[in-house]
Amino acid sequence: MASTIDYLQWSTLLGVDLQKPSESTDSTAVDVPLTQSLIAGEYSHVLKSPVAAQIFGTSLAETDAIVSNLDASLNLAEFLTNQIQSYLAQTPTDATSTTSAALDVLSVGIASLYAFVQAGWTGPEVGFEPVDILPSLLKAKAAELDTQALDQLSVGGETVYHLSPQILFLYMARIILVDNIEQLKKDPIVAKSAPWWALRVLFLQQRTLEGPAGLLLEQMLTLANEIETILDAEAIDKKDILTRFWIEKGLVQHWYTEDTKAYEAFQKAQSTSGFRFKVTGALGKRTKFQQFDTSQLVVVAESSREMASSRPSAYESQVGSGPKNLEHNDDTVLEKIQFAELTEEDRARLGDLELDPSKEIQELHPIDHALLLAFCLNIKNTNPAHGLTVEQMFPFVTRVLETPNNWTVYTMALLLRSRLEADKSRTVERGALQLQALVDQTRIEDETSTTRERMHHFFSVLLPSKWELEKELAEQYMALGVVRSALDIFERLELWEDVISCFQFLDQKDKAKAMCQTLLEKNPTNAKLLCILGDLDDDPEKFREAWEVSGQRFARAQRSLGAWLFKRDQFEQAKTAYQLALKINPLFENSWFILGCIGMQLEDFDTAVEAFTKVVSIDQNNGEAWNNLAAIHMRRNDNLDAQHALRQALKEKRESWKIWSNYMYCSMDVGDFTEAIRAMGMLVELRWKKKDEHPEEEIVDIVILDRIVQGLTRDLKDLFSRRVAFQEQRIEELLLGITNRITNDPRIWKLCGKFYFWQKNYVECLECQLKAYRSVIHNPKIETDQAEFEKAVEAAVEMVDWYRNLGHLSYKDKAGAEQLVAKDWAYRSKQMIKSLMARTRDAWEEVEAFEKLKETMEELKSEK
Repeated sequence: MASTIDYLQWSTLLGVDLQKPSESTDSTAVDVPLTQSLIAGEYSHVLKSPVAAQIFGTSLAETDAIVSNLDASLNLAEFLTNQIQSYLAQTPTDATSTTSAALDVLSVGIASLYAFVQAGWTGPEVGFEPVDILPSLLKAKAAELDTQALDQLSVGGETVYHLSPQILFLYMARIILVDNIEQLKKDPIVAKSAPWWALRVLFLQQRTLEGPAGLLLEQMLTLANEIETILDAEAIDKKDILTRFWIEKGLVQHWYTEDTKAYEAFQKAQSTSGFRFKVTGALGKRTKFQQFDTSQLVVVAESSREMASSRPSAYESQVGSGPKNLEHNDDTVLEKIQFAELTEEDRARLGDLELDPSKEIQELHPIDHALLLAFCLNIKNTNPAHGLTVEQMFPFVTRVLETPNNWTVYTMALLLRSRLEADKSRTVERGALQLQALVDQTRIEDETSTTRERMHHFFSVLLPSKWELEKELAEQYMALGVVRSALDIFERLELWEDVISCFQFLDQKDKAKAMCQTLLEKNPTNAKLLCILGDLDDDPEKFREAWEVSGQRFARAQRSLGAWLFKRDQFEQAKTAYQLALKINPLFENSWFILGCIGMQLEDFDTAVEAFTKVVSIDQNNGEAWNNLAAIHMRRNDNLDAQHALRQALKEKRESWKIWSNYMYCSMDVGDFTEAIRAMGMLVELRWKKKDEHPEEEIVDIVILDRIVQGLTRDLKDLFSRRVAFQEQRIEELLLGITNRITNDPRIWKLCGKFYFWQKNYVECLECQLKAYRSVIHNPKIETDQAEFEKAVEAAVEMVDWYRNLGHLSYKDKAGAEQLVAKDWAYRSKQMIKSLMARTRDAWEEVEAFEKLKETMEELKSEK
């Protein structure tokens, strides 16, 4: 009996009939119409069943004390909790009946959830209102119950979209599946799937909110960990179940921009499914008049044999079935790429994926389609918004569109394609029309797609709600300049911020303010409208009023106030405002970033460190936050922490010479010569590229370069107790890279000479010292500026010393013969001094430095 119910709940979770285990012989002993109805998509049957009537109190008389109390208090959560406990308590105590009762309660909660999804996402209309299944006395208070649901479902200062259709269904699903999950988990069989349904409810709740809620994320991750533990211990054939789980967990993490974790989850789903795909290139034509095949990006893929054979026949693609795919009908661009047949070299590149994009495409399992779309979304989140990213995403969407076999997944693929086409002049029209078609399809009954098919795999994709689709369509109209049509949609959806944006675009700011004031007259406690009016009037008092009327729960009011104060350098007050906002909802990355900046301005480094640490925990790729975090550590002389932060910053800001400069200083201070050398090389390269933009800035930091060379010549050890000498080759490459660009800085040539002297390469050492001297005497100010003349004299005398000390030394040439470094060093020295004296005699013959030249010349006369 337990095995039968076990399989029923997994069937309900997947939305398909699973074969019952062979050892279960008494399959008729349990009445299972509710689970069968759920699998068939007959949610109204479940919600109007006798079990649901007992839980919702549908048949309770108006005079019943329970109904009277509910009518007076409108505490629906308490009422349903009591009804659930009563239903479970009235069931006989034997194990079989208890399990059946728990499954019934679970089924009613699932039906409520699906009814909300049908009303707000997939369509068609449910056909009745949530209040119709509650005690009849409450029908007059439907509006109050909806208001209660909106209030109870709001989390962390983030409100639910106020026109969410039949929101009471979601609220009832939350009460049954989340608030009463411990009641359901008392049954060991139902406890296996109850956390998963709670996770789905919470994610749907999050998707109805205006912004991310940290509390919901914590709850969902806790549930996901619990589900993973359950599935690891479960004996059922779980390939499909595990694949679904990893996709759904990945989508949650993707929604909260935890893209690295999401990608890992998608990879686990792919591994579990056995799905194989590869992004590769193939020759083909993209336009009608193209004469030659060019390289095209393509995704080749195939489902595992096990998954392909398990695809339910109910979801086989039918001619003309599913959402409408609009054709392009362009006079130049083909509907799809015409691929050339693969060569043997191409086949070798694909390896064991022996698929030819020029031939018939193999059909994939719907869950593998969902996986392709998940990987596609991950590309979007982890790459910059430009044309190359779009080209990377297109092959994934195209592969899904080629073999449609599920209504929801196909709809999501069409939506992604319309988004990708929005920025291309040749496809923008088709993209907008396709989006309109997707909006229209949820309003009508489609004979080729059942409610069951529309709901199947719904939780495996991030399909937007009806109102989000319409909003997206309006935004597309705005981008095309069709502002009036966009305005009509925004007004119908009561998205007042977007309405105001339209008015501002039309240069009708007064009309926007008048509309806000009119709406506030009808609803003076609407915190969101007060904030919008505050933005329009640039009035901080409106933000403060919004905060108070919301009962100090509307985080946006404090965020808006904080931004207003920050712009006016009122940092202490701005800090308080942002801290209040983030205490309610800590998932706003930009708010944490600004709070960190405020902390730096106030030199409140504890607050700043906490804020920037939060930023990088939300988005590890925020280079600016890592850089600011490093700056704080540097102020505190925590150079190791600063170096780590800068290393993270450079992953995203590799072209920022300022970050490379800070990284170089930190690496040098902690004794990490390897990274200091690398940083200086990058810094020189970046500064050299921008030397015309910033001619006043030095390209090479001489002090750091000197410390690097000294580390070598003094035989120092680095951070890891390694002798700096092991970096000899890299230091030489660094010096060559610098001198190839900068040839007129004597300080650099002297450091090169010091390096070659350490190497005992005296020829190169002398050559570098000579180049240093030439860099000095090429200065035209020598003849007019005494200080410059004295520098030249000092350089000349130093050069004579180098000649004297190195000239007589010997070295082996390439042939192995002994040679002197500078056989005629005395002659060269005399000519050098003689030339300088002749050049400066008229200007500086009477000064002391010139006498020094004479003395040096006399000394050289005695040299041979």
